[in-house]
Amino acid sequence: MAQIAEEAGIRKQSLAYHYSSKKALLLELYEEVVQEEQQFVRQFFSESATQTLDQQLYAFLHEHKNRFLTHPNVAFMYILSFITPLEVHDFVLAQYRTYLGTLKEELAAVFTRHPDIRLSPEEATVAFVTVMDGLDVQLVYETRQSYEQALAITWNVFWSGIQR
Repeated sequence: MAQIAEEAGIRKQSLAYHYSSKKALLLELYEEVVQEEQQFVRQFFSESATQTLDQQLYAFLHEHKNRFLTHPNVAFMYILSFITPLEVHDFVLAQYRTYLGTLKEELAAVFTRHPDIRLSPEEATVAFVTVMDGLDVQLVYETRQSYEQALAITWNVFWSGIQR
């Protein structure tokens, strides 16, 4: 807690007044980050609604990568979701599932507006989230370059697979 307070530029006593432990701090921070990402997902799909389906989805994957690389909170959310300490596992899992729920709702709505694909909106959503999960592994465990290489390959497979 002393190191966290020092890096935040506050006194340890001030931090301890608000948070009884690192765990309490982590839980609150994680919940806030998840809510921010849910808002990002909603806003992204709302603002990009006039794009073609492939443009919208591909742009989302690029923006998702950029947010991971440039927003420490986003990287924190994904890394903690992949590598969760046992003592916060249930909380992190529940919060991450709320994020996934929002993502899936938005994607299903996007796919519903595009009935010219081969898959049902639910199937297309599962396929897209699965591609995104695989790409997230590249961000968490590998490099930006491996993400971009995997995106180039998987995007073509995904897009070919859902088109009529």
